[in-house]
Amino acid sequence: MRATHAPPTPADERRDRRAARGVERAVIVCVTILVGSVLAAVSSTKTAGAQTVQRRTSDGGADGDASRGGDGGAQLEAGATAVDDSDDTSADHVLGRAEDDLPDPIADEGERTGSAEGEPLPSAPRAAHEIAALSDRQCVRLLRRAGVAFEPSDRAVRGVAQPIYVTGPIGGVTYRASGRRQIRELMDCRMAIALVRWSRLLRALSVREVVHLSTYRPPTQAEAERNPVQTRHMGGMAIDAGVFVRDDGTTLSVLGDFHGRLRRPVCGPEARVPRNEAARVLRTIACDSARRGLFHVVLTPNFNVPHRNHFHLEVARGTSWQFVR
Repeated sequence: MRATHAPPTPADERRDRRAARGVERAVIVCVTILVGSVLAAVSSTKTAGAQTVQRRTSDGGADGDASRGGDGGAQLEAGATAVDDSDDTSADHVLGRAEDDLPDPIADEGERTGSAEGEPLPSAPRAAHEIAALSDRQCVRLLRRAGVAFEPSDRAVRGVAQPIYVTGPIGGVTYRASGRRQIRELMDCRMAIALVRWSRLLRALSVREVVHLSTYRPPTQAEAERNPVQTRHMGGMAIDAGVFVRDDGTTLSVLGDFHGRLRRPVCGPEARVPRNEAARVLRTIACDSARRGLFHVVLTPNFNVPHRNHFHLEVARGTSWQFVR
């Protein structure tokens, strides 16, 4: 006899509905797990990409360092192990070539007295711009590569992005504070790189020592709170050079030997070369430093009375102009 199916009872219908709801819930759970896995994979990929960009930013320009107050690059703490990045040559061009930084020849008095000082100055100081754009890590790496004796600061220095102490000559030129025999000059690393290039010019003029009045002058606490990374002397980005000592022991004093005229052009076709030989050398130091684009700011006694006894030389972040007076 062939079996026949009895019509479903209300109990059977309830059982079928429960089974269907169970299958539906299982499907929803599986789909949720699958979607969650996909989103997690996408998020992981984005995070890895962001970390890569962040690493490149922190090692590729000064803007990233400035936003962190200078403690995200190469500032080494006591006992820290330095990363071996000696094979990285991405910023080596900032050191330039020796021939790029040499001064123009100083002609004899008969040819130069009263004549135009020299060619027009560049509208933008390329070398200084590249130096200012260095990251902390790039700067420290280049300073080591240039053979400069220095010590990274083991603590934060108010206003300075990458504080270092220069403890020996730079490119054959000793930089020493006036009234002090010890060489331990506090400045931002980028200023030290600028001095590496400036030393080539000075050595070509037989200068072996620079006596300066100031490199770093600390900002007030309020100034540092407003701008953690400062400019000029408060950021360790400038030097006031007052006396130049030559290989033969003679000295060139900005106060006594410059022989400038207040508010008159100091460099370029409108400036005039003085008769005094020491004044001509000092004029070459100031103007060819600007002409080679080594600094954003070059101020001489022609600028104002407070600068009567020194050259103010400065590297500035985030600028493309040059100011020479």
